[in-house]
Amino acid sequence: MARHTGISRFLRSTSARLSLRFAALYAIITALVFGLSYHFADREISEWVSDQLADDAAGFASLYESDGLEAVQAKLGGFAGFNFEDYRIYLLEDANGTVLAGNVDAIDGQGSGYVPIDAIHAEKPRYEDVTGYLLHSVQLGPNRLTLGTSTYFLEELREVLERGFVAGFILLLLAGLLAGIIVGRRTEQRLTQISATLKSVAMGQLERRVPTTGSDSDDLVRMAEEINRTIAQLQKMVDSQKQISADIAHDLRTPMQRLRQRLDVLLNAPDLTRENREVAEQAVEIADDLIEIFHALLRIAQIEAGQRSVRFAATPLAPILARIEDAYGPVAEENDQTLVFDIEDQDATVQGDQQLLTQMIANLVENALRHSPSGTRIEVTLARAENNVLLQVSDDGPGIPAEEWDKVFRRFYRLEKSRTTPGNGLGLSMVRAIAELHTAAVTMNDNNPGLSVLLRFSEAAPRGA
Repeated sequence: MARHTGISRFLRSTSARLSLRFAALYAIITALVFGLSYHFADREISEWVSDQLADDAAGFASLYESDGLEAVQAKLGGFAGFNFEDYRIYLLEDANGTVLAGNVDAIDGQGSGYVPIDAIHAEKPRYEDVTGYLLHSVQLGPNRLTLGTSTYFLEELREVLERGFVAGFILLLLAGLLAGIIVGRRTEQRLTQISATLKSVAMGQLERRVPTTGSDSDDLVRMAEEINRTIAQLQKMVDSQKQISADIAHDLRTPMQRLRQRLDVLLNAPDLTRENREVAEQAVEIADDLIEIFHALLRIAQIEAGQRSVRFAATPLAPILARIEDAYGPVAEENDQTLVFDIEDQDATVQGDQQLLTQMIANLVENALRHSPSGTRIEVTLARAENNVLLQVSDDGPGIPAEEWDKVFRRFYRLEKSRTTPGNGLGLSMVRAIAELHTAAVTMNDNNPGLSVLLRFSEAAPRGA
């Protein structure tokens, strides 16, 4: 079924349609060329045979003028010895119609041109494949000489030409179709590669590039190279933006920590008034939020740089979920929410960093707890399917509009309704960064009601396996 679907998709593609249209046009042109070639070849051969009859008749006329009727009759007698399969006929009659010489008895409608075999009368049976003759008559004084050539060999030649032209046409048509399909298939594959690369880039995989052979220099290769240059430029801009964010967070973290220390000193001052203490406490909270943001930005930058991948090991997810259940279960009870963990496979294992995986799952659970009202049911499931490990965090809360699903993974992006709740808009950015570091696909879906976030990992062999 998949093969049929692939063929059907290929036939609907632009390259396949163009190939088939050009193959059809090629077939029409080829048929026209072969048809004209056959027509001109047939006419040339027919004219050549007619001219040969006319030349022979002229020769007899000249012989009659020079040597008389007896010489003509003697030469006609030589024809009988070289008459393979009734190829040549001749008939010499006087003015009264009496046959003076000939290998036939009579010819209906004598003159020049084609006559069917029924117009030829002779005692002996004619060769069965002969269907007609080309005739040419000439007056030799009072006598009339009619020479004829069978159309058998002409028709045999026509049949050979027809077979050759039909066979050549079929071979050229098949060759054209095959070439069109191969070229169309190759073009379709290359367009599919370009489309897949652009989809991956749109999903944030800026390291992807369109494959190029390096030897060809056709339009698709030039377009692929231009696309790769554009992606490379886009990747530089994104990397530069990330680096600027990391640099700002790194440069401001130390002064902010010093400010936090000064505020602590201020809070401990014995002569601080109540009003000033409240202001100082608010300043401390703000400083803590800023320090937390800087830490989160630097952590995301480190994750995206891939520095933590050297610590990857086979990591079972069930123990991580158990710890998260212990940590967030009381929080859910306090919020009058239900937090359920459904682990179908205790051995589900991925290749990764345990600390980062814990933080990623915790961010998702914390996000669901924070943005869902009382009475919400939050469910975390773990399962395996087709060499993949599937981890899903879903809730029946208010959810996120589908048009916002991709935006919420951006740094500092927050939904309008969430701006009054705690948070800095970096939690899901970190989830995506950790997922990409683990080559896991993260997708959002409508839970009807609520939101479902699915993480799809490649399965790793358990430790000691």
